Amino acid sequence: MTRIAPGTATFSHAPLEQLPTQAEGAASEVSAATCAAHAPQRSVPAGAAPDQPAPRTSANSRHATIDARGLAADLLQWEGKVNFMYLDTRGFVTTGIGNKLASAEDANALPWQHRSTGLPAEPSEVRAAFVQVNDMRSEYVGKRVNGENPYAAAHYERRTDLVLPEGTAMSLAISRLNKDFLPPLRGLFPGFDSYPAPAQRAIVDMAYTLGVEGLRTKFPRFVAACKRGDFATAAAQSHRRTQANESRKGDARNVATNNLLLEAARLAMSIQSRAREVRL
Repeated sequence: MTRIAPGTATFSHAPLEQLPTQAEGAASEVSAATCAAHAPQRSVPAGAAPDQPAPRTSANSRHATIDARGLAADLLQWEGKVNFMYLDTRGFVTTGIGNKLASAEDANALPWQHRSTGLPAEPSEVRAAFVQVNDMRSEYVGKRVNGENPYAAAHYERRTDLVLPEGTAMSLAISRLNKDFLPPLRGLFPGFDSYPAPAQRAIVDMAYTLGVEGLRTKFPRFVAACKRGDFATAAAQSHRRTQANESRKGDARNVATNNLLLEAARLAMSIQSRAREVRL
């Protein structure tokens, strides 16, 4: 799927082995939901909008509760990880975890090295590799499936000698989430930081494939439902068009997003029920 060009990122080269396992992620999510359910409830003035952000203090910002590494691990499940340049389904030069490179300058912002020697690549070499992969669109003219690239990423693996060091793809995804996605999502959804974790995960996945602006303009009913805290309706409005050569994975991704939002609806209902019990 098409991605948004990244900004300049700082890489920590964190190894993938440090990522939480699926079981650990599930346990963390259950723990977070339990804590939220038993947390002291704040009184809400009558008539207040449901999507108001929780109060923040300088000592304890709720922004710190967003687990960008866990969100990146979710994306890795669907996007995969590629350490070389390739053309995505729409013909854009891409690398990492679905990270679009809009230009040779974007490519040169990343720490490419030679596969054979491990030595850093020169800017001219990175530019040449970008142009070579970008020009390969002509290979699938006449072979396109519904206008899309019929080749998988592996088709491009040996076309250049340049690769990203281990850990760079994950670091890039985390950096982009923190800089390019979470801030505008907080602007679109003022209550984003207080949403149940499954809703945050679903919204981030939607934004990663559509772009935040694309999410706002193409899925207005989804956005409106999330702002109301109506995650059950959001689930019904979350279906993305499946690309022809990604139908099975795309369908599974839509189902997973739907299930996350339904889980968020159940958690929200449980918390509201407990809040009523406390007030009584």
